[in-house]
Amino acid sequence: MSASIRKPLAATGGIFSALLSAYLGYKYTVFSVDAGHRAIKFNKLKGILPTVYKEGWHLMIPWFERPIIYDVRTHPQIFKSQ
Repeated sequence: MSASIRKPLAATGGIFSALLSAYLGYKYTVFSVDAGHRAIKFNKLKGILPTVYKEGWHLMIPWFERPIIYDVRTHPQIFKSQ
């Protein structure tokens, strides 16, 4: 390849790798807790961490932590009487 082709290919490869690393960084380090749910984090070194996470976006360390998300909404119970 000539030098005139290598520079645009290197720039394109650099942009592609930056976008890929940004996407993977977002995908594996951010978790979302929906409305009506709560989450705790399980850490492979310390076990279950004491913090309860409310709705929103939260950060975690990939491979070491994973979120456990619970549904805490109230659900109606219907009791039939005779």
